[in-house]
Amino acid sequence: MTSLLYVLTLILLSIISTNAENGPNNYPIIGVFTQPSSSHEGSCGGKCLYLAASYVKHLEAAGARVVPVDYYATPAELDVLLQSVNGVLFPGGGSSFPSSAQYVYDRVKAMNDVGDFFPLWGTCMGFQWLLIAQSRDQNILDPKSGQFDSYNLSIPLEFTPTYLDSKLFADAPVEVIKILSTANVTLNNHHYGIYPEHLSSTASLSRFFHVLSTNSDRKGVAFVSTIEAFEYPIFGSQWHPEKNAFEWQMTVDGIPVEDIHHDAQAVVAAQYTADFFVRQARRNSHKYRSPAAEDEALIFNYSPTRTSGSFVQTYFFKL
Repeated sequence: MTSLLYVLTLILLSIISTNAENGPNNYPIIGVFTQPSSSHEGSCGGKCLYLAASYVKHLEAAGARVVPVDYYATPAELDVLLQSVNGVLFPGGGSSFPSSAQYVYDRVKAMNDVGDFFPLWGTCMGFQWLLIAQSRDQNILDPKSGQFDSYNLSIPLEFTPTYLDSKLFADAPVEVIKILSTANVTLNNHHYGIYPEHLSSTASLSRFFHVLSTNSDRKGVAFVSTIEAFEYPIFGSQWHPEKNAFEWQMTVDGIPVEDIHHDAQAVVAAQYTADFFVRQARRNSHKYRSPAAEDEALIFNYSPTRTSGSFVQTYFFKL
């Protein structure tokens, strides 16, 4: 009887240990790309890399920590990073597509191909980086002449008929779907993007990305607004979910700089995207080589600067 109890105890401990090893990573870290800035508001004399603090807060509110990713990082540096963090985010902005982003994109696909689950999200410019990286065409974006009239435009998503077949929205609360599809909660701040028919006619994109929503600019010109990869944990929003809860910039007259909706519904819908992405990152078990290396890499080592323009706070990093 004692021997049987001992064996059963060992089996139980083995099951508990296995479940713990295969369970969620409750210490997720997301690498967020920085980009060049000539701002003198930081302490780097106009030669900086920057990261809007709203992206950091957005992910932290979902239970993740953030590591800034060097826009100019070498492949060797990126290899170390990708084996240390649990996901990557390409943010919005106005920078040219760097070789570092292409390298990360290719490595993310390669890791997932061998069963190393690793998520990637692109917002606005980052959404466009996903299109460029997958097509390997830096001229893929629309319009070819002129611009979309979609800057500072908050609108509801126009879901495609198959959006509920997606990973992103399949399990979303009904209330979140209702908010996203009926309320002006998704802020667009882009001049470029991709026409739905352009994506559908480009094999490298249409075979890879599931279009979840489209929208139209002020002149009625349609653009793709939300995508995810069919076979990979790669997601993109042309709109800005990080802004609803964390960007509050005002003019000296108290007028909002951007048409960001801050009501409770907007915040709930925006938070859903962060929760979803961080939940994906929890499925990855990468770790830094040591607690000291992890601590040295985290955004906690930097202080955001109160800034003008579109961002309430910005992290600046010396080149």
